[in-house]
Amino acid sequence: MKKISSGFSLVELMIVVAIIGILAALAIPRFQQFQSKARQSEARGNLAHIYTLQVSYYGDNDTFSGGAQTGGCLTAGGGSTITTTCGARSTVAWSTYNTCNTTNDIGFRITDCKKVRYVYSLLGNQNSFTTTASEMDSSGSSNRRVFPGCTGSNDVWQINNNKELYNQNLPTALQSCAN
Repeated sequence: MKKISSGFSLVELMIVVAIIGILAALAIPRFQQFQSKARQSEARGNLAHIYTLQVSYYGDNDTFSGGAQTGGCLTAGGGSTITTTCGARSTVAWSTYNTCNTTNDIGFRITDCKKVRYVYSLLGNQNSFTTTASEMDSSGSSNRRVFPGCTGSNDVWQINNNKELYNQNLPTALQSCAN
């Protein structure tokens, strides 16, 4: 009787493993890039919300809030290591859900401080304002919250009274980390 062998040969299995390795090598950096872009959506969303709050504040007071009540801080600094502070404020790692919030004129609050990746600050006067979102914990590559493993500059977003939203560092210092 003839014996019928079934299954894969060692060569076929090795080819499949090599193909999976090549696909993983191509997919992992792309996946990390998509994760970083998703993390940046926190800054873009909160800055758009701050813009709306500023326009409402202007409608009530005929001036933009300048952040004078909080020294320009809409949220205090914090995180595992503090490399970004807001004005003279510098805090230790957040221990509760709301320790990053400060009282501010426009009513901006973050609901869960442990998930925040940016510190928000505000500069304004009667006719204009600029709000900045600066990445926290960017002192080393191991503790970065937006671009893990990157040693480039801090990720900084800004929006102004003309609703111009832009990233200050992505075109230059963070380009190598984002690709």
